[in-house]
Amino acid sequence: MLLSACIDPSSGRAAALTAKLAAIDATGLDVLLLGDDSGNVVVPAGIEALVTMPWVLGVVRSAVVVGVLPALHSLPFHVARALSAIDILSNGRSGWMPTCADAARFDTAYGANYVLPAGEAVVKYDDFIGATQALWDSWDGDALVLDKTSGVYLDSTKVRRVHHDGPYFSTVGPLNAARPKLGYPLLFREPADEIADATAPADVVLIAATSIDDAKAQIAAASAAPYRPAILLRTAAGDVAATLAIAQAVGADGLHLTGHADAATIAAARALVPATAFRAGDCWRSRIGVPRPVNPFSKAA
Repeated sequence: MLLSACIDPSSGRAAALTAKLAAIDATGLDVLLLGDDSGNVVVPAGIEALVTMPWVLGVVRSAVVVGVLPALHSLPFHVARALSAIDILSNGRSGWMPTCADAARFDTAYGANYVLPAGEAVVKYDDFIGATQALWDSWDGDALVLDKTSGVYLDSTKVRRVHHDGPYFSTVGPLNAARPKLGYPLLFREPADEIADATAPADVVLIAATSIDDAKAQIAAASAAPYRPAILLRTAAGDVAATLAIAQAVGADGLHLTGHADAATIAAARALVPATAFRAGDCWRSRIGVPRPVNPFSKAA
């Protein structure tokens, strides 16, 4: 089963954080979130996840690293460009978790003076994701040729404008970065009240369940998308055994340790949560059982 945890990427000095990450990497953790596991970005004044992710991925050599991002205060072009580069350089080990949590705090930090009407946060959330993914679709996966012999760098017929025009974001494209290795980086969601009605399909969903029936109901709700996402049950460190029993009973894909975890806590959980044996060469989409996104603009689609 998958095991996920999170850390505060803005805490501690570089040397101490490097040692912490190396110790976490040695535990066999599958997913590492940079931010708050409830969907909160750590602090507006902290180092943003998109800045921290490349450095973390250089230390954590096997797990997917997920950046928690403020969906209502981020720009699709900047996020798409950064995550594309991160996913390519990490060979497909990136994820993102847009969130609407703490919107008022970010309004103050970013100097925003416009309050969204009731119910509009989820509309902007969905539009942010749609615009970002449209920019990734502006490139085919094989558009980069990089042939030294012929001197051909790019097949320009496989790069195009996408003309996304949503209620909050409009973008023409194309992106000035190639399509991510995963097609799209893995999209994580913690179904808080603000985004409970989101329509953008998630690849991984974190749910809090207190019983088998509760878990079944939440999994059914999360699976009403074009495909069933990977399901991780949230658990406190002291409740791993009990939550694992629920996860196994309902066919969940793994557990997520709540709170900012250290290596010892993760190692103790890993001793209880059986690791999944992956085939060499499998991408992370294959490993968690979610499809590669189809590019609607590609001639091969």
